[in-house]
Amino acid sequence: MADLLKYIYNESFFSTYSRALEEVLPDFDRRGFLSAFSTPHWAALELKQRMAYLTHITQKWLPRDFGDKVAVIIRLIRVLRENGVRDQNLEYIFLADIIVESGIEDLETSVAAIEQVTTFTSFEFAGRPFILKYQAVMMDQMLVWAGHKDANVRRFASEGCRPRLPWGLQLKMFVRDPSPIIPVLERLKADSSDYVLKSVANNLNDISKDHPGLVRDIIRKWKGTEPRTDKMLRQAARTLLKTGDAETLLLFGHNRDARYVVKDFVSERKAISLGESLTFGFTLVNTGAEATDYRVEYNVWFVKSGGQLSRKIFKIAEKRLGPGEEVRWSKSHRFADLTTRRHFAGKHRISIVINGREGEFLEFDLLVPELLTQISSY
Repeated sequence: MADLLKYIYNESFFSTYSRALEEVLPDFDRRGFLSAFSTPHWAALELKQRMAYLTHITQKWLPRDFGDKVAVIIRLIRVLRENGVRDQNLEYIFLADIIVESGIEDLETSVAAIEQVTTFTSFEFAGRPFILKYQAVMMDQMLVWAGHKDANVRRFASEGCRPRLPWGLQLKMFVRDPSPIIPVLERLKADSSDYVLKSVANNLNDISKDHPGLVRDIIRKWKGTEPRTDKMLRQAARTLLKTGDAETLLLFGHNRDARYVVKDFVSERKAISLGESLTFGFTLVNTGAEATDYRVEYNVWFVKSGGQLSRKIFKIAEKRLGPGEEVRWSKSHRFADLTTRRHFAGKHRISIVINGREGEFLEFDLLVPELLTQISSY
């Protein structure tokens, strides 16, 4: 089993970090600093709590003046890079929180700091309080950063203003009205970096959950202007496509009214245990008179804790079939607990979705070991 993410803060990390602090802070007491992390309190902390604690302890050693503090952080980043720490790391994301804690009232110094820190570690979470407090100024700055030479800064211009950034503060004003974001995304829509384009797609996908019509209009406007943009737009439309939105499907060449038949839809087993895979197969036939593009997906209807069913859709392929042409797929889906999903025993369902239309479903039982143990004990 992989180590928990909180263990990125290990002996190697503290050795590298404390020696870098020692190099940039003349009065730094390395032994005293490290002693703060050799306690039962530290051992009990989870990942985000450890990041907050690192912010707190680091602050004690930094200068009180914010400008001086930023200067030390920038020197610290230079030393860490020289010592082999890679950019866009997770370990040092707490440095961004120091800028928020100390610089929220000093926008000019903070903007300069954000531009430099985000080249080293992500500022997408820490930057949101600045957007909430200084919306107009920060969005003007995001537009400037969208033209920056560094791809990490350009990515922040998009990722930092996502309305529904996972695990981040929600920008509710942009959930209601995302129009201030659009000029930033338009400047980035054909960016040379896949890293940046993925963020643009994620931002548009966020917007599509509240303003599907706006995103459809953007797709119509941008589609066909650049191959990289077209690829990004398909990723941006993933929620609309997965929900079977007819207009969006048609924008990408998938007609919900297309003619087809799904035959020989079978699964290998009627019951599986948690941790095992269900293998199923089916054949798609184009019964129409012309070549047709098909978006092929499958739904799994999971049993939730209360016994009700909850759907999750998974993409298989996109395929163009001529009249009368058919293709068969075989697919395996593994049922194992994840950090984002816990499985429960009961009768699950699986179904095939073609161009947003769900067909008949197969049922199968998912057996959970704890339940089997309880039954065998009677």
